[in-house]
Amino acid sequence: MKIVIIGGTGLIGRQLEAMLQDKYEVLAASPGTGVNTLTKEGLNEAFQNASVVIDVSNSPSFADEDVMACFKISTEHLLAAEAEAGVEHHIVLSVVGTRQFQANP
Repeated sequence: MKIVIIGGTGLIGRQLEAMLQDKYEVLAASPGTGVNTLTKEGLNEAFQNASVVIDVSNSPSFADEDVMACFKISTEHLLAAEAEAGVEHHIVLSVVGTRQFQANP
């Protein structure tokens, strides 16, 4: 089974790849590897024969409006390319929209 990790060269993506690579064919996808979810570059090629896409990507900007726009556009592109390629599962790990939590000492 082929798994594509969007954001696969980042902090979480690298750890996820290390956990999965012994059992599955894993592609760590990121702009640095030629896969860009904002421009659609490399998506069709990356998703060939993929069963699962795991999105652990990050926004290039942390301004609230930029983050929401980035993830909206990126997700639209991912879902369209996945549907075209016949990808069966889409998993997202994100902290977007969560509030900072501080436990009481």
